[in-house]
Amino acid sequence: MAAAYPDALDLVVLAVRAGHLPAAALRAVVPHLPAEVGGAFHEVVHRVDGGARFADALAVLRHSLGPMASPLVDSFAAAERYGLPLAPVVERLAAEARHQRRRRGEMLARQLPVRMAAPLVLCTLPSFVLLAVAPLLLAALSSLA
Repeated sequence: MAAAYPDALDLVVLAVRAGHLPAAALRAVVPHLPAEVGGAFHEVVHRVDGGARFADALAVLRHSLGPMASPLVDSFAAAERYGLPLAPVVERLAAEARHQRRRRGEMLARQLPVRMAAPLVLCTLPSFVLLAVAPLLLAALSSLA
């Protein structure tokens, strides 16, 4: 879910930059969102279309996506309530989310050699023994006999 979140924020930025109000921006991007986060955004749009206040419907986003969505929910609520510009805030949130995704990927890449050490040893050591040591042992045993 965290991997798809920056892409969802980028789509929201595009919709806001195109002139959509916050609720209309969500409505415009829901069909194009990645599946991991699209359900939460779709639920917000569904509740708004059902007559709920936008600020109340945003609580679903915070609940579904967890703490990573709190800044987005707060900025949407402030933009809706006070008319604050939304695009710069969501752009910053998208940049931070991309940076976190990159850091998470780098961390997983650093852990990869440690995780691969045991399978590598367990797979290459027996083949090394069969190809290098076994012929030597067979030759030594045949010379003894």
